[in-house]
Amino acid sequence: MKKYILIIAVLFAFASCEEENIVFDNENGQTGVSFATTAYNVSVPTEGLGIEVPVNVTTVSTTDRTFDVSVDDTTIGDAANYALGSVTIPAGEYSGVLNVSLNFDPLTEGEVYTLVVNLEAPVDGVAYSEQVAIEYFKEIICNDIIVTVVTDTFGGETTWEITDADGTVVASDGPFVNVTGGDTYTQDVFLEDGCYTFTIFDSYGDGQVDGTVTGNYTITCSILNVLDGGGAFGASEAKEFCINQ
Repeated sequence: MKKYILIIAVLFAFASCEEENIVFDNENGQTGVSFATTAYNVSVPTEGLGIEVPVNVTTVSTTDRTFDVSVDDTTIGDAANYALGSVTIPAGEYSGVLNVSLNFDPLTEGEVYTLVVNLEAPVDGVAYSEQVAIEYFKEIICNDIIVTVVTDTFGGETTWEITDADGTVVASDGPFVNVTGGDTYTQDVFLEDGCYTFTIFDSYGDGQVDGTVTGNYTITCSILNVLDGGGAFGASEAKEFCINQ
């Protein structure tokens, strides 16, 4: 029994020494490449968008090195939406970038796309964190808002106005015709880029509520919900919002 214990101890000591003697070789060792960032969520402006995805490598070289990438089958969106560069690691460096260009014109407003890119392993090397997913959508440029008011039973008590940064009234509506309560009134308003204040008034002082019907209001622009409110706000309620800011 003692002999077996001695043999096991010697083997363990030998294995431990072997592990301690392993030295990472950044010049002649196996090359590993990886994306330093693996997920993005971006909006694409009218001029398009460029993204520099950082790429790291485990070895150093005296010459520039290029690594291949490919578009994954799980990508959502046409090839016209994007363009890929190559990954180049400069001589003497451990990092570089993958340049990705996203195009504005082919995109459909309100639709979300996903570009999935694979980083290919080099010959006799490995790749890890080798996939980056870029979720992107068309930036919404919107100056045409829609103001919607749903009245309580006493719509004749309700009015609203929009003022600009100087306090000038640029749009208004109401009082609204009393019908049955819960009636919907809309107005299209064009607003220049900037910030504004929407104020809704109730002349009775109890807001858009009468004990039977509760009213509300919204401002929308394309697929954007700019602001909303309603209910028992008292004599008035004011909310600030911005257009294309």
